[in-house]
Amino acid sequence: MDKKLPNVYANPIPKKISNVQEMYYGKINERDFSKGMDVDKVIDSIFSSRNFVYKSVVEIETKEGIIECTLVGKSRNSLLTMEGRVIPISSIYRITKK
Repeated sequence: MDKKLPNVYANPIPKKISNVQEMYYGKINERDFSKGMDVDKVIDSIFSSRNFVYKSVVEIETKEGIIECTLVGKSRNSLLTMEGRVIPISSIYRITKK
């Protein structure tokens, strides 16, 4: 492995580049989003359970409040309920099976 590789040309940059943001400000108005719970894994475990045939009764805590509903399906980014609601997965803090 003593091959001599060709030299690589690197063009020098004569000025200082300042396109990196050095300071930021963030303010969290909402609750801590997941508090250690991986919502996607819980949802996948509900739908892949041996007990899940068509529907599953769950309690979902979202930004709007606590919802008790019957899950019947899942799309890419939302849950579908028996009551006809569509709940975005991104708005879910916690989900528990009843």
